[in-house]
Amino acid sequence: MTVEAISGNIKEQSSLGANRVLEVKDLRISYETPRGLVRAVSGVSFFLKRGERLGLVGESGSGKSTTALSLMRLLGPPAIIEGGQVLLEGKDLLKLSEEQMRRARFADIALIPQGAMNSLNPVMKVGEQLRDTMRAHAFNEAQSALNARIEDVLDWVDLTSDIMDAYPHELSGGMKQRVCIAMAILLRPKVIIADEPTSALDVVVQRQVMETLRRVQNDIDASVILVGHDMGLMAQCVDRIGVMYGGKLVEVSPVRDIFKNPQHPYTQMLIASLPNLESKEVFQGIPGLTPSLLNPPSGCMFHPRCPQIMAHCEVDVPTLNEIKPDRWVACHLYDDKVA
Repeated sequence: MTVEAISGNIKEQSSLGANRVLEVKDLRISYETPRGLVRAVSGVSFFLKRGERLGLVGESGSGKSTTALSLMRLLGPPAIIEGGQVLLEGKDLLKLSEEQMRRARFADIALIPQGAMNSLNPVMKVGEQLRDTMRAHAFNEAQSALNARIEDVLDWVDLTSDIMDAYPHELSGGMKQRVCIAMAILLRPKVIIADEPTSALDVVVQRQVMETLRRVQNDIDASVILVGHDMGLMAQCVDRIGVMYGGKLVEVSPVRDIFKNPQHPYTQMLIASLPNLESKEVFQGIPGLTPSLLNPPSGCMFHPRCPQIMAHCEVDVPTLNEIKPDRWVACHLYDDKVA
């Protein structure tokens, strides 16, 4: 290889790395139980590009919410982060002190929690909760200046300034979720994690909330990780999808490609189970049960349910490999196609 080719390759890799605002490497999380360790997240690795919306999907118990909360260091006992890295612009969040991480929350990485009704303080007015967020990050301006900034942010999420004097119980579900979005973007973070932000809302309000999130994300030039199980919502709202199963990522792909041509057998069956106009009266599920994370199966986690099982699937754990540009799959079917 010529010097020019090597130099060009280094510049290309450097450019790819510079475009990644967040990199998660070999993240491992367990829960201590009386029966032993439950390995909720086992070696998850992915990256998030600047300005990108990445969806994390999977069945209940697949580890997607545990992964999201661990990025914010919001998991308490009995959860244990056993290893890995969470690099936000090169800074490992898992190595920060508690005080450093407290300052990073909302300022660098923010969370829109699942269920706004339970995340807002019921005995504090909305304005005071937003002011508290700013004061916790050393915003010591006069209250009038704080209020002016909060009014601007509320306007971004289609709420009027009189919301500041309301208690959470006086707001509708959609309004409370917009307050949570306002709180998340108040300090213009680089990354926003939305953990099933529309799970308790009707479909009309869901769309309104997601349109609000998309617009404010563009306004502050942030990247978003959207966690959920609604594949239809993901199809409309994200650029790439990461499919989780049994605490592992089994496929990561651009959203159009994954719906048009899913690669992993689990992804194929997951998409085949979605209702459509052609088979609107026939519902097709995935046979079998999700694996026990206390006593997981050997080899590939999906092999007890997989229709394309091979002998070594029961023994060898597949790794997540790039089988074609920007398409990552953890499946022995593609062992000979690793790029």
